[in-house]
Amino acid sequence: MPINNRTIPSLSGLILFEASSRLGTFSSAAEELCVTPTAVSKQIKQLENFLNTQLFIRKKNGLELTQKGKIYLETVSSTLLTLAEASQQMNDEQTPCALDLEIGTCFSHFWLIPRLDDFRDKHPDITLNININNQRNISKESQSDYHVAFYYGPVETVNKDHKLLFKERILLVCSPNFLSKRPTIQSLDTLWEIPLLGLKNAPNFWENWQSWAEKSGIEYQIPKNEIQMEDQVTVIHAALNGAGVAMAWDWQVDEFIKNGQLVALNSAIECDSNAFFLTHNETSNQQASKHFIHWVTELVSEQKKQNTV
Repeated sequence: MPINNRTIPSLSGLILFEASSRLGTFSSAAEELCVTPTAVSKQIKQLENFLNTQLFIRKKNGLELTQKGKIYLETVSSTLLTLAEASQQMNDEQTPCALDLEIGTCFSHFWLIPRLDDFRDKHPDITLNININNQRNISKESQSDYHVAFYYGPVETVNKDHKLLFKERILLVCSPNFLSKRPTIQSLDTLWEIPLLGLKNAPNFWENWQSWAEKSGIEYQIPKNEIQMEDQVTVIHAALNGAGVAMAWDWQVDEFIKNGQLVALNSAIECDSNAFFLTHNETSNQQASKHFIHWVTELVSEQKKQNTV
């Protein structure tokens, strides 16, 4: 079937549209692509005229995508990534590139590593180097040691171009065997009397037993038997082995609950102060970083759809 060229806008306009959407201003897009803000504004206007629709709402503090703009961006981003990947494969001198990831133990252990084979199948030319850092402080000064970073942090401190992966949804879990020995804990009335699993030296903005109790409308009491551990992976493994009740984020334990290894003692509590994000170093291999982030966000989106069915 022949392609009707009259229905396809200019490639430069699509590239400028993607950059403006991602960076939030025409001036930032112009700086990244080495053109003038006026040229960006003009081409975006031409693209809107071509499509006969408004893509952006122009505001004093930046740009906001219209609903149609958001839908169009998904297609444009995916198409540009596909085109870039195909173009790279045409280069006979193209060698596999390495992408340095800086991620927390939970994201690595419970989410990324079980899906690594899928990434290798889809992007065999990208080698992943995984570095564990549970205390990532996202700042320009600390970007030189990673290409892509996964981190947990306050929503109010996040830059516009950081990709939100998981909102904060907290629930309590334990093993079926632990629950069978203490069936009364399902009402949570005896929660502070039973073995609880907690984190030692967690950052102040992390949720803890006291903040969970406040959000749940339950009176907090100092736990009589709390086992404190170094990291969240150890906490969840302790719960899996019947050591106590753990406070966990839903994406960490969804699979364990589905296969019966853990039991949820309550519905997930929705929090809005913190979340889990992906960000990339602006000086890294942009195509490799975008491929990885796109792959992660696509799988996370599929996972959320499956959980709502």
